[in-house]
Amino acid sequence: MKRISKKLLCLFAAVALSASIGGCGKTDNQGGEATKAPDGGSDTTQKPVLKMWHITPSDAEGNRTILLNAIKEAEEKYNVVIEETGTENEQYKTKIKSAMSGTGGPDIFFTWAAGFSQPFVDGGKVIPLDEYLPDVQDKLLTGITDNFTYDGKVYGVPYQMQVGPLFCNTELFEKYDVKIPETYEELLTAVQKFKDNDVTPMICGAKDLWPAMWYYDVLALRTAGAELCNDALSGKASFDSPEFIDAAAKLVELTEMGAFGPSTMSVSWDNANVDFAQGKGAMLFNGNWVAGNVTAETSTVNGKIVAKKFPIIDGGKGSATEYFGGAGDGYMINSETKDPKLAADVLFFICEKLAHDMYEANTGLPGWKVEVDESKISPLTKEISDMTKDSTGWVLWWDVFLEGADADTHKNLVVELMAGQITPEQFAKQMQKFNED
Repeated sequence: MKRISKKLLCLFAAVALSASIGGCGKTDNQGGEATKAPDGGSDTTQKPVLKMWHITPSDAEGNRTILLNAIKEAEEKYNVVIEETGTENEQYKTKIKSAMSGTGGPDIFFTWAAGFSQPFVDGGKVIPLDEYLPDVQDKLLTGITDNFTYDGKVYGVPYQMQVGPLFCNTELFEKYDVKIPETYEELLTAVQKFKDNDVTPMICGAKDLWPAMWYYDVLALRTAGAELCNDALSGKASFDSPEFIDAAAKLVELTEMGAFGPSTMSVSWDNANVDFAQGKGAMLFNGNWVAGNVTAETSTVNGKIVAKKFPIIDGGKGSATEYFGGAGDGYMINSETKDPKLAADVLFFICEKLAHDMYEANTGLPGWKVEVDESKISPLTKEISDMTKDSTGWVLWWDVFLEGADADTHKNLVVELMAGQITPEQFAKQMQKFNED
């Protein structure tokens, strides 16, 4: 099995939340021609058409409006019609894999880096962007394309950086006189105290699998360290080792203590996210995009949430300056597109604008060098930005780093571990099978 071992060069010059995107346009065949007039009527001027797929279909998402605006400006700048199609995150993963395993599909499409997109590269379904990058190279953060680099060639461009902080509800911590944890032992103390007061200590949403995975993966980052995690994910080290077993044992310990509440296995991420924004949980370890949720008008905890580093583990190889995240989201170009240069120009324009607008709207961490009105950046976003400036190591989301089937297996193994269906030792052995196939 092919693996990617990419070194995440981390330069977070700024920060904000993240998530995904959306857009607008007419429909036609890929690479075909369509007419479009500003007033929505007919136009005798023929314009090239580019299909664009993304993962933000809902008008309720702020980033959809941001993408719509970027698409509109790109259409005007390059005299092109961009047909957008948005699909919900999990459904999109199946949809894009199916589309790229055959012919056709979108010209420009959202994807995840590393192992997720490896089959697209191996199958010749996407084009390398190296010949077009010189025009924008100076605008990109150093190392931002590392996870989209395969065999020395760049196949995708991110628009944002991402990181996983531990979000803490200060109102609950103060009410029950609990110290925000900096060590694993302090985390156990906090969990017990919140549980004793009928407060869910740590919001999860394990029904959707990946939120539960986050808790194991960050525990592994603390027990094994970034280098060993990246080596194991790349097939250069074994998952069947004390460090990864220890992380699994700690996840079991937290689960059995009731850290994630009595019904986390039946709670979806969407519902868990709402619960945290409504003050129904003390802590949440997840992506920086949570910041947008807890500062929204519908949130009851706006101004009460702080972002902290996940607690360190005594005796672990990981340090407080190692983070879960990186540049894992971006866009690629279909190798069947009729005008690669036009597609590349549109792609770069949209990604740079997203980097700027999402950061200024406090919904994304820019992967491009952007200048914004700092007065518009929320305190929580600045807090996340400052937190990551000391970074010495990064590990990308495991379900992105790993290739398709292995990513799904990893998420399922984590939930089986939490449900008591397998032991930490069995978990580690099953994980190591990835590197033995």
